[in-house]
Amino acid sequence: MLWYGKAPPGWGGTVTKMKLLAPGVGWAEWGGRFYWTSDNGANWKDITPPARSDLDEHISDFYFLDSQRGWALFSRFNKNESDEFKYEEPKLDLASTTDAGATWTRTHLTLPPPANYGNPDLMPLAGWGGTIAFLDPLHGWMNITLSQTHGPLYSFLLVTSDGGRTWSRSPNAPRLATDDMLLVTPNDGWMIGTSVFSDKELFVTHDGTKSWQQVLVDTPKEVLPATMARYYQLPTFEDSKHGLLLVYYSGGVGVKPATVLFATGDSGRTWKPDRMVTNQDDVSSKYSTSTVVDSDWIFAAVSDHRPVLTRLGVGRKIDASADAAPDASHYKEALQVSFATPTQGWVIVGDGDLMSTADGGATWTTLTPGPQPHVIQPHGSFVPRQSMRSSTAAAPPADPPSANDSSGQNVSPR
Repeated sequence: MLWYGKAPPGWGGTVTKMKLLAPGVGWAEWGGRFYWTSDNGANWKDITPPARSDLDEHISDFYFLDSQRGWALFSRFNKNESDEFKYEEPKLDLASTTDAGATWTRTHLTLPPPANYGNPDLMPLAGWGGTIAFLDPLHGWMNITLSQTHGPLYSFLLVTSDGGRTWSRSPNAPRLATDDMLLVTPNDGWMIGTSVFSDKELFVTHDGTKSWQQVLVDTPKEVLPATMARYYQLPTFEDSKHGLLLVYYSGGVGVKPATVLFATGDSGRTWKPDRMVTNQDDVSSKYSTSTVVDSDWIFAAVSDHRPVLTRLGVGRKIDASADAAPDASHYKEALQVSFATPTQGWVIVGDGDLMSTADGGATWTTLTPGPQPHVIQPHGSFVPRQSMRSSTAAAPPADPPSANDSSGQNVSPR
């Protein structure tokens, strides 16, 4: 029995999203709420932006630029007007913070009229939401997506140059249900998402959203006959010119997939193969989840509920079919990986457990965001107790006294 009475907000659940922004500094979504740490999980504080209690709403996206500035996009619905056969005007609010979530400022977004995004007949919408990205405290993008249960996908890109106080529409942006966006300079930016015609697509602008080009790289001969390219992640850039882009290749029956990391030195106008993993096994998850930090390409998998990292340096090639490890086919997929440096990172494993390393994966610590449990002692004192989810949990307390202690007084666990 960890809590007596009603548990605090956010108690229970798993880590569904997280981001390590700097060594020891990051946020995690757990139990439907957002928590912040600046000491690598030793302490957490609830930074969930206040919601409107009279509305049915949720946070569509949560984005922090640095250790102080962040934004949260609320999608809200009027419960009395909700009807799948009736058009409801999209309603979105943007909350912002400049003190790591201690306080939030919330503003309502004015969206284009339905005719301006392709819905002049006011066809009923099944839902709406969006994605946020910022380059610096002033320049940011917000892609709004509106969907129908059986019908087209509507989307439009909004751009700000004053930190989100005002937004203007970028009329030529690709129509995507956006998973993510990246701004490298005020002119150079990237969008990745799902279109109405295909799997995920990657687009780039080099003129401040005036025009866009779909990114399609040449297939390296080493991955043949796997020729179907898929773009699942945004590129990463160490400066405005030099970046890395991951592309996944697959083929028909019997064709083993491959993953290739391309490099650019001209802001993404051209790409060349830099390193790769070929002949991947469909049943193995050893090379399914990866991230790029600095020049390190880091793969994260799970074995016995513990993250296992594989690193590929510049110019390296791995033939996955030649992996001699006896348990190579028994790795499980890591749900998410985020590294602030090549040695300091977080990984979500299992059903949503968050684990941290500060030494490049040699050792791991389980982190537990959210309110910390306590043991309630017989005389009403509260003794902090480490979470049972932690790999270094304290031993359980001694058995409590009987209903009557040695003094003859009744003992009540409250």
